[in-house]
Amino acid sequence: MAGARELSSEVEVLASAAPLRESARLQAVVVCPDATANPLRSVGGITLLERLLRQLSELETVESILVLKPAALSLPAPSTRVRKHVSYHDASGATAWEMMRDARAHLHDRFIVVAADLLVDERLLAWLSVQTADVMLSPREGDRPATAALLRAESLEAPGAEAARIKVVAADSLPAYWESMHGEVPIHLRRIASERDAEDGWRILLDYIQRRTLELPARYFDPFFENLIVRRLAPTAITANQVTLITTVLGFAVAGLYLTGWLRLGVLLAIFVEVLDGVDGKLARITRTTSKAGEYEHILDFFYENSWWLALGRFLSRHGSPSAWTAAILMVAFDLTDNIVYSIADVKWHRSVDNATPFLSRFRLIAGRRNIYTWIFLPGFFLGAPAFSFYLAVAWAGVTAAIHAVWCISDARKA
Repeated sequence: MAGARELSSEVEVLASAAPLRESARLQAVVVCPDATANPLRSVGGITLLERLLRQLSELETVESILVLKPAALSLPAPSTRVRKHVSYHDASGATAWEMMRDARAHLHDRFIVVAADLLVDERLLAWLSVQTADVMLSPREGDRPATAALLRAESLEAPGAEAARIKVVAADSLPAYWESMHGEVPIHLRRIASERDAEDGWRILLDYIQRRTLELPARYFDPFFENLIVRRLAPTAITANQVTLITTVLGFAVAGLYLTGWLRLGVLLAIFVEVLDGVDGKLARITRTTSKAGEYEHILDFFYENSWWLALGRFLSRHGSPSAWTAAILMVAFDLTDNIVYSIADVKWHRSVDNATPFLSRFRLIAGRRNIYTWIFLPGFFLGAPAFSFYLAVAWAGVTAAIHAVWCISDARKA
């Protein structure tokens, strides 16, 4: 596992490194060779072609994108999300290889080529971008190579090159561990040639965008509802940032309900906020619309989450539980401590606390977090024991912060 993590991290770093030497820059070629292919079929809320253009434009190694297409095929201009220059060229030929040969004068010495009807894992594109020799990808060991490769232009001139001279690597032989998603995520390389394939593509993408380290509610309760909402929103003009804004407003509405004593309604709304909080990230990842603003969503989460504890402490302290306000202050302190530990691990060791050790990975399922506290509140609020459930959540927050802090201190000493 350690080797897989190192190679996965190396690919992520190399693919995002900037600035790069000019000699390392690549051309990306998207080819539409098959008359039965439909690069404009929508999967995950955007067309296959648009998804590929966005993925390729996100690679720092790629300087420009060339789309090769039959003259009879009309394609729309790329969206503003595609940050690299895209040009279109009509090329003749019955296969991708023939079309590239026909467009030889427009190709750079080295380039990434991808068929426009492929659903391609971004890690595969990153992997191709750092290769130094010709290589083609196949979905699995023994499968025919897909049109996903890193090539030199001179390779197009050799007879039978596509079958005989180029190394083929099975996509599923590459490391599946993905640090960004905190776990093993199956690598996909899938041709989408029908509506049934498109439906399979949806399932692949919904699994692909699911983070792997989750607490119990986020693992077993939230995904069904999150995915249902994401499927409805992805084809629309509603953005992930708009969902974040709505989630934040509803988050503070929960605090208002808690403060005024509407505890049962508040905890039900908190569960809805829990689901929405997973939707914005998934929506951004599946539509390739992540933004700098979205990266700071956790700051908004911190403020509205802690407003819940303070609102509950204020209400309960006024209604028979005078120690509740002190408990609320402790809850905020524990949450702040935990956030500091996570930040230290991220900045100093470039890893998540949740994946630091096997114990912490398992502990993540039940560790004190907003979602866990909400489900502790649920029975207490409905059974008439709100103060007890609140104190229980505060105690668990303290245990969680202590466990994470002890790990951080012991790991720092080892370093």
